[in-house]
Amino acid sequence: TLAAHLAVGPGVEDDGSPMGRGTYIQRLPSLDSLRIDHGRRPARPQPIDKSALMAAVGQTIGHGSPFEVTQDRVDTFALVTGDPQWIHARGAGEKGSPFGAPIVHGNLTICLAYLLATEAMPPLKGVTTGLNYGLNRVRFPTPLMVGDRIRSSVKLVSAKAVAPVPGTDEGLETVIQVTLMAEDASKPACVAELVSRMYF
Repeated sequence: TLAAHLAVGPGVEDDGSPMGRGTYIQRLPSLDSLRIDHGRRPARPQPIDKSALMAAVGQTIGHGSPFEVTQDRVDTFALVTGDPQWIHARGAGEKGSPFGAPIVHGNLTICLAYLLATEAMPPLKGVTTGLNYGLNRVRFPTPLMVGDRIRSSVKLVSAKAVAPVPGTDEGLETVIQVTLMAEDASKPACVAELVSRMYF
């Protein structure tokens, strides 16, 4: 297992890594432990058209199903992104993390916000291309702990027409507010405004 190939720097000493007391990950876990089987995830809501979407501005348009954030996923994210901060590693609590246990990267949490928002929202009819256009605002009110099960709630903040790209006839920009809550938590782990553009 990956645990056998991961170590946290000793005590409170700085080991010279960019993050200090860095995590050394020598190989990835199996793909089976990382693969998201969408066939086993709950089905997405029924598709809607643009007029129904525009009428839903200001409303909550979806609630997601639980998703567990595993240590294998966190370790792999650390390796792929070059962010081996020790507070995300196995044994972080024993090594003095102020959180008492490993926490999930903020950037991984944002990636999961996109995934879980997509699952929760009804697909839009007629879209040929969809693009991530950016983020307006992101906050992490409370740490997301490794092993937590999170759910998404999606509110449609705005929707407006934008110029089409070559090969399309129309464009639409949406801003959604995604809230991720861990089970039994009193505060959200993430509240993010995601901006997307879709073309028809």
